[in-house]
Amino acid sequence: MSAVPAPKARSRPLVTAYLVFYNLFSFVLWLRVFAGVVLYMLHGDSARQMMYATVAEAVQRVLPAKVAGALIEYGAYPPLAAAILRRASNLHDYIGPLVVITQTLAVMEVVHAAVGWVRSNVLITAVQVMSRLIVVWGISEKYEAAAHSPFYALMVCAWSLSEIARYPFYVNQLLRSPSFIALWARYSGFIVLYPLGVLGEVSLIYATLPVHRGWPWENLSAWSLRDLAFLALLPVYVPGLYVLYTRLLASRRKVLGPDWAGTKARKEVQQQKAAEFQRIRRLHEKKQ
Repeated sequence: MSAVPAPKARSRPLVTAYLVFYNLFSFVLWLRVFAGVVLYMLHGDSARQMMYATVAEAVQRVLPAKVAGALIEYGAYPPLAAAILRRASNLHDYIGPLVVITQTLAVMEVVHAAVGWVRSNVLITAVQVMSRLIVVWGISEKYEAAAHSPFYALMVCAWSLSEIARYPFYVNQLLRSPSFIALWARYSGFIVLYPLGVLGEVSLIYATLPVHRGWPWENLSAWSLRDLAFLALLPVYVPGLYVLYTRLLASRRKVLGPDWAGTKARKEVQQQKAAEFQRIRRLHEKKQ
């Protein structure tokens, strides 16, 4: 998903200003989500709240009623591991409403692509956004087993870090103010974060399936059409991740160069900054 303004939008200062605001606002929200993950994992229930109680209550009122499910017990684990897993399993109660708001806001990215304000493929953007919304609204906010899975913390952490890297890059593109750090983070963070995010999503979906009552070929009556649909969806994640991952790796090589440090991109950014400095200097000299 790209927030670079489309050619027509470049002549519309208000559109660019709005897109800068949207990306900065989304960045702040995801940064707050990540800060919430860190705070709760460190302090547990004593961590300070990340959003107003009235806002959290308003979100809770529109969420679907959760389907009860068996929760995981960690008594057999070593004490430290058990404590970490328990906090990861309870993270949803602390930060769930904020994740709902932040991820749902991404619907606007589909709108931006549809109206031509950004150079993004509408279908690809819609699929990326809707896949996350399904996991949020249809999985973690619908099933207790998913909401209180330790993989929820893994997924939210991966999502937030990837977005923290993505939105500043878009702002720099919109303002035509290149930053090598933002560029490198945008085209490098996915290497670790995308597989972790997919692992979290797949694990949450799996947690909602009635596998404890037997597989469909063993006990079909225990499986609803929804369960069968999500079971069929799980294998799609593997080729989907492969296609996306290889495409992003190719983009990384094209933008950053073949080496890990991104030497090619660093030189290009330095040249762009030097050219911009010279342009401003000439304008200043003309005014004098």
